[in-house]
Amino acid sequence: MRLALIGLAFALACNGDKNSPVPATDKGADDSGDPELELETLCPEAEERLGYPACEHAVLDEDAFEAMTINSSTIDQIRVGKFMVPATDDARLPPVFLYVDAFPLHYDFLTTAFPDLFSGLQLSEYEGLVLHPDTREFYAGTMSLYISGEDIFYGFTVWDDPSDDTSTVTEEHIEAAWTAMQERFLPGELWWVPNSSAQIAAAESWGATDFPIAGLELVEYEAYNPGEAYGVMRLHDLDSFNEATEEAAYGYQDILVIDEAPVDIERVVSGIVTGTRQGDLSHLNVRSSARGTPNCYILDPLEELAEWDGQLVHLECGESSWSVEAASEEDAQAWWDSIRPEPVEVCAPDLDTQQFPGLLDLDVSSADARLDNICTYGAKGSNLGTLYQGLDEQYALSGFVIPFHHYQTFIESNSWTVDLGEGEGSHTFAETLDAWHADEEFLGNASTRRDRLEALRDAMQDAPHDQQLVDDLADRIREVWGTDEIMVRFRSSSNAEDSLTFSGAGLYESESICAADSYDNDDEGPSICDPDKAGEESIEEGLGNVWSSLWYMAAWDERDWYSIDQSQVAMGILVNDRAKDEQVNIVAFAGNPSSADDDRYLINAQLGHLDVVSSEPGVYPEKVLLTLSDGTVTEIDRVTDSSETDGDPVLSDDQLEELGSVLAGISEVYPNDAEVPEGGEVIWDTEWKVLEDGRLIIKQIRPFLR
Repeated sequence: MRLALIGLAFALACNGDKNSPVPATDKGADDSGDPELELETLCPEAEERLGYPACEHAVLDEDAFEAMTINSSTIDQIRVGKFMVPATDDARLPPVFLYVDAFPLHYDFLTTAFPDLFSGLQLSEYEGLVLHPDTREFYAGTMSLYISGEDIFYGFTVWDDPSDDTSTVTEEHIEAAWTAMQERFLPGELWWVPNSSAQIAAAESWGATDFPIAGLELVEYEAYNPGEAYGVMRLHDLDSFNEATEEAAYGYQDILVIDEAPVDIERVVSGIVTGTRQGDLSHLNVRSSARGTPNCYILDPLEELAEWDGQLVHLECGESSWSVEAASEEDAQAWWDSIRPEPVEVCAPDLDTQQFPGLLDLDVSSADARLDNICTYGAKGSNLGTLYQGLDEQYALSGFVIPFHHYQTFIESNSWTVDLGEGEGSHTFAETLDAWHADEEFLGNASTRRDRLEALRDAMQDAPHDQQLVDDLADRIREVWGTDEIMVRFRSSSNAEDSLTFSGAGLYESESICAADSYDNDDEGPSICDPDKAGEESIEEGLGNVWSSLWYMAAWDERDWYSIDQSQVAMGILVNDRAKDEQVNIVAFAGNPSSADDDRYLINAQLGHLDVVSSEPGVYPEKVLLTLSDGTVTEIDRVTDSSETDGDPVLSDDQLEELGSVLAGISEVYPNDAEVPEGGEVIWDTEWKVLEDGRLIIKQIRPFLR
């Protein structure tokens, strides 16, 4: 967007005969004294809890503005801060102006300063609260002291989602935000500054407005986090960037170049270039600064950097200029190694054990025995076996575990046609993985790696399975459940997940299967176990889907980021009851993950057909904080209602009291065998369900370091 915004400001601004931004020195605090504002008390209460200021409900003068803001590194801003004002009548906070030296991110501010109101807030929920008109609870953005030519003025931005045209702010949105801010902002008049091409286009269509609109001189380059990076340069517009994010098509070995700055980039990347400006306190810049990721703005970057698309390069985001040059694999690898966290070791898989022990049959008597279980059956099944052997059986599912041996046999005995560097030939899956993990093209090129892993997963899902294994599993299912015409769940259980140093949450697949479908002599549905399943849900399909999920691109990259030896990872399977038509899904922490000083249990609960963690924008769970004393719930604080229940509770008080009591008992006896870093504390991250018949069960446990 080459539009010089200062012209837009003068063309659109109105309010009497004003035709330029009001210099900050022209309008200070009211000479008659403090404004007659009924100031709310939430910010002082937060300061009392924290021991330092978090926010104010008004900016009374220039000194107050300076105290709440930080120096800006951008060309046309002197100082920058942040605000939030209500967008709905029932917003949980009144207008607040943040102390950004303590809270550069709104998200951290909400969860830390007001844990009772926003405890357990997920990033997707936060985005819904501030970016999307259908779910917006607050208008949020930056407030800055701008400089444009000889003019100095106060301006503010209002955030939306630049990748979603339906979220673009309207004139009514800006007027509402401006009105709420201006009556509490006394240093001077506030001008709205559009901060995306969609906002600029919207402003150009409005004509005269009741609030003043300012703009900025054209800037060709700006560095937010100066530095150097090595990686494969990937050019995207916002749409293709969102698709790449969904497909996990980039990682820490890539430099992203995007035509407009996205709200955030959650995956680790080597460097970032955007074609719209970001600001010091954008989520994108705060996150990249915390990671040490070079981050800069270049005017028209897709045109400027087109020749480097797909190339391994060395990027420098300098203080006042940028440069790109071709890079060697050796220099790039040295750079990537320098930015990764401390390596995580996974235990060498036991590939000899073949039996399918029940969860109550595992030896969990010592730390060594529990580690052996993880090295044989994977963490998810082993952790659940440890849990169930100290738990009242009414809260447990039936189940058994499938060891790594059968996964390893599968990848060593199945072959496919693939080129491993000497032309196409027949190679086993195991040989393929060994070759790829010694191949610089696979290791250094994310696009190549993604294509190869996708092809491998497809081949694994289509590969045949040992009939004796299928028969043995069917017999074990009949032994545990009394029939093969019952749907059970094959759940991923690798040696690279559910540990204190590597969570691996969401990386792998689980699959519902019906043993009887393996013996009906056809490949047509519906499933014998569940007529609602249109296709076959055979043992073979479940094995192929779960085993192949070990090689998702996102899983490979996450393990690689933590320097996990990919040759040592293996996939076991936890087999337990499938919960169909469950009433409630629950994620419960035995403590508050957002605050080390808060021992209340955080409960997230959602209607059974909806996910608690990975939900659509605007869909959020019920959140409850439980206070306990001697294992008994003494106080229930319902923080937020589920978006799906019209204010009705997802979990009753009786259910919450039962859940809290059982989880307290688990926390007392469940062993933590990992070394806890100094200053850290382990709490338990657990997953539960309320089944169709109303029974409460726990289905997963993992350690969480806070």
